[in-house]
Amino acid sequence: MRVRLALVILLGAAVPAAPQSAIGQSATARDGGGGVSQSAPNAPRSLIAVPVGTTAPVVDGRLDDAGWALAPVATDFIQTRPHPGEPSSFRTEVRVLYDHDAVYVAARMFDPHPDSIVAQLTRRDDRGVSDFLEIAFDSYHDRRTGYAFGLSPRGVKEDVFLFDDTKSDASWDPVWQGAARVDSLGWTAEFRIPLSQLRFNVGRGADGDKQVWGVEFKRTIGRSSEESFWAPIPLDGSKVVSIFGEMSGLTGLRSPRRLEVMPYSVGKLTRSPGDAADPFHKASAWDGTAGADVKYGLTSNLTVTAALNPDFGQVEADPSVVNLSAFETFFPEKRPFFLEGADIFRFGTGVGDGDFGNESLFYSRRIGRAPQLGVPDAADYSSVPAAAPILGAAKLSGKTAGGWSIGVLDAVTGRATAPYVTGAGVRGVAPVEPLTNYGVARLIRSSSDGQSALGAIFTATDRQLNATTFRDDLAASAYVGGLNFRQRFARGSYEASGWVVGSEVLGSDSAIAQRQRDPSHYFQRPDGKELTYDPSRTSLGGWAASGQVFKLTGAWTWGVVGNVRSPGFDVNDLGYQQNADMVLGVLFGGWNMLKPRGSFRTVSVNTDLVGVTDFAGMAQTRTIEGNVNFNLMNNWNGGFYANRDLGGLNPSELRGGPALWIPGSSRMNAWGGSDSRKAFGASANVNAWHGDDGSGRDVGVYPSLWVRPNTRMELSMGPGISWHRSGRQYVTTEDDAAGTSHYVFADLAQTTVSMTTRLSYTFSPTLSFQLYAQPFTSAGAYTGFKEVRSPRAHDGLQRFQTFAPAEIGYDAANDVYHVGGGTGFSFDQPNFGVRQLRSNALLRWEWRPGSTLFLVWSQGRSDDDTEGQFRFNHDVSQLFNTRATNVLLIKASYWIGT
Repeated sequence: MRVRLALVILLGAAVPAAPQSAIGQSATARDGGGGVSQSAPNAPRSLIAVPVGTTAPVVDGRLDDAGWALAPVATDFIQTRPHPGEPSSFRTEVRVLYDHDAVYVAARMFDPHPDSIVAQLTRRDDRGVSDFLEIAFDSYHDRRTGYAFGLSPRGVKEDVFLFDDTKSDASWDPVWQGAARVDSLGWTAEFRIPLSQLRFNVGRGADGDKQVWGVEFKRTIGRSSEESFWAPIPLDGSKVVSIFGEMSGLTGLRSPRRLEVMPYSVGKLTRSPGDAADPFHKASAWDGTAGADVKYGLTSNLTVTAALNPDFGQVEADPSVVNLSAFETFFPEKRPFFLEGADIFRFGTGVGDGDFGNESLFYSRRIGRAPQLGVPDAADYSSVPAAAPILGAAKLSGKTAGGWSIGVLDAVTGRATAPYVTGAGVRGVAPVEPLTNYGVARLIRSSSDGQSALGAIFTATDRQLNATTFRDDLAASAYVGGLNFRQRFARGSYEASGWVVGSEVLGSDSAIAQRQRDPSHYFQRPDGKELTYDPSRTSLGGWAASGQVFKLTGAWTWGVVGNVRSPGFDVNDLGYQQNADMVLGVLFGGWNMLKPRGSFRTVSVNTDLVGVTDFAGMAQTRTIEGNVNFNLMNNWNGGFYANRDLGGLNPSELRGGPALWIPGSSRMNAWGGSDSRKAFGASANVNAWHGDDGSGRDVGVYPSLWVRPNTRMELSMGPGISWHRSGRQYVTTEDDAAGTSHYVFADLAQTTVSMTTRLSYTFSPTLSFQLYAQPFTSAGAYTGFKEVRSPRAHDGLQRFQTFAPAEIGYDAANDVYHVGGGTGFSFDQPNFGVRQLRSNALLRWEWRPGSTLFLVWSQGRSDDDTEGQFRFNHDVSQLFNTRATNVLLIKASYWIGT
């Protein structure tokens, strides 16, 4: 487990060590230009917005509308990189106007060398390498949330929702107008942001129509990677929204009429290979559907979003993986309905990186999941749906004038069935997923200065179990409730936070018995002193809590984290969780070089200690680790990570058996990359792991190359190869004739090769083409079969006993191993070979604001065997000789709104 502190800053750009960034940017009078600065460079920033007058500006990037001459100017931007604290190299001027419908922003970016302006043409929300001007409004003025908009000199748009002061969500896609131009003085950017796309409080009383918003501007100069802010941010990146400047002068704003309807239609043709005897297979299958998304503003700050017969497909395929662990793989959400506004529903329960760090009370991919049940074993052919159909979904989100953030989401998935036919010709229909209702409610109360917050969450999963199969295998209901808090103190230098959560799962005795035996719990463990397996119970309850304190500011930082979960804690019906029965502690320390020194632009050094036990005090993990990251003045970067695990008892390695001693191990990881501004570049990541006592070793090499032959096109290729050798890979648990369980392990030699390729070509800011392809092959061979004899022994020779040749035999005809003769046990030959190709090509055209046409072609190839031999040429040839499944899809949407 790798644990480290990561402060995610305003579109990834506030920390000087970060590569290219997001929001605002600064300027200084070094290169002249007109305008009036509102304050000295280091004083608190303020700006007055003025009404547009009789005629609203035309958004064309010319800045020749009469109203702009009357608006005060924001200037005197301050660098965060490459020379923190110094004035921006070139002057920037920003002005703001408004009317009852929108906020207008005009920006002039002076540049003495307009021919050197970097302007890569990319699709929306893909910054690429470019000059950029970004604006952000904290329209609630809560010092925690904001709405950011950006333009490049080529008119490429970027929009990001900001939350929790330093975090960002780029999935937010509002409808707004922007234009940019390059001229002899540099370049300009002009914005029109409809009030209907923002959220703000409409006041009451004598001064109720007067508003003050937070505001920030940021400029990026691409050729020098310079980033400058109008309201300077701390070099340690500990604050962003909370130190925005203030924008006054907003009067008479009223709640806008906010009704948006987006009808859509989808047509799809699938051509796939199949068995001619399969009655469910169609070589060519046509499908089509239609629906609509609706947004309605109840007030200026509360919005209802509904999806009618929603299209919840995702464009890009999930990456290929081979999972040999007991736990489910986490895949990120990619469906727009769930991505937009996801910040308010976040309630993380994990710590650190990887899948454990992704643990959360709400994992939206549970909604519309793959069916949890299958067809009878006797079925020769079947047609199982890829996902449960989502009948409808709706959510309410926003923030009240009193500081309450509200989020409510409800979704219903339909009952799914799978027709099948047996070898004897018997036909049937198997229920594979019940009608299910998912609900989430979230409430957060923030202080007026944004320094503290209290929150609550409740999630509910209710299944209609009207079939015996469902009742025996699935829980009827699952409920989770939690509270959390956050408090900054000492002028925001420190933050304390924590949460407490309770869970309850209800169902039949059979369903709850299965839940007790699953990998998150393993109540059946014979040595689990704190565990009691009860097959007659009809509910499973538990709790979890966490607390942490961090020093956020300055060169030196530190943190303490505690995370506790009872054995019965379970949120997997609507959340994502790997472990229960855990007591975790982390002690973290770090140092950051805040100003450039010599050849180094930034350097950070971090280290932490991690300890994990169960509720009985059994030590599972004791780890010390550290990493170094650096950025050079020439924009090259690199780093190194090292880890030493002292070993411990793993309660899940034997899949419900006794805890197994896992020897100590050492891990390292090194990476580096060239200047991302260049037309050609490369990066590489190398990792290695070595287990004590001959328990195994890993080596992985992952280089990456990119090339930009012109400002419209970019190609990247990332090959990867890894070698995994394990002396203790779990194979299976089998019972012999006497009912004794045998835990079978083996030596595993696995080789994996992949190639991730991405090609993008942008015709205009609204028309782009992307290609994604990932061929993947992995093979693993098992030898030296053994079984566990003394699971807690530190000596591997005592812990395992290898089967003698006379004890084990291989039945090639049935591909099965037999151990111990007639009174022994058998298990399937575990060797594997997996070959997959996942690819898609996407043409995206935003043919009018908010309305999009997608044309998608995807191809998938999949093949496997049980030989376990990695033969690169053979595997690649076999993969591309495998018949492909091709899908051609066209989707059109039309935005109707104000």
